[in-house]
Amino acid sequence: MEVNSSGEQNRTAGRDFTENRVQIDKFDGRHTINIAIPSDTNDERPLVRAQRKELNALVAIVSDSYGSEAYEIWQKLHAEIGVSSIEEMTVNHYQTAISFLQAMLDRCKEKDASKGLVSLLLRNSEDNDVRQKLIRYCHINFGTGRLNDLTRPQLQLALSWLDQHSHDDGHSTAAPIISRLKITDLIRTYPKEISFIFVVGFSIGAIIF
Repeated sequence: MEVNSSGEQNRTAGRDFTENRVQIDKFDGRHTINIAIPSDTNDERPLVRAQRKELNALVAIVSDSYGSEAYEIWQKLHAEIGVSSIEEMTVNHYQTAISFLQAMLDRCKEKDASKGLVSLLLRNSEDNDVRQKLIRYCHINFGTGRLNDLTRPQLQLALSWLDQHSHDDGHSTAAPIISRLKITDLIRTYPKEISFIFVVGFSIGAIIF
């Protein structure tokens, strides 16, 4: 007598399960257990409330730094991400949005620092000769004499050069200034010292002669 071993409910199949003799290669797709494994797929969920709040706060800081309206910053952000509104932004867009806004804020800080350096350079080079030398230095080293076109590191180098140049000029011009002083100015400034020197010189001359 033949034993029909086909089908899921037959005795042979039941005995195999009971005796733990089922081989893994005997299973078909109906017996496979799927185990969920985390994947790197994009998270398309809408932004949560905390993420929206943080983006709004950062946009407000950036707009205040640039002196522009918040909606203008939002427009730039939406264009960068490729959406038309915050409603279309997903969790996957969040970190990109944060990085973009932070980069805008960093550029603004860099611009403010450069403005401060330009103002300092202009104040320290009010003399026309010094200004021309500064412009020449910038042309030779940076390819332009327009201070507003220079980067912050370039402006820092220019300021360092200007400080060194002013220091050197101060030492080199000290002696000529003294030599050009008039005798009357010296007498007025140092009357006691001049009188003492005159008396000593007169006394020595009398002794010699």
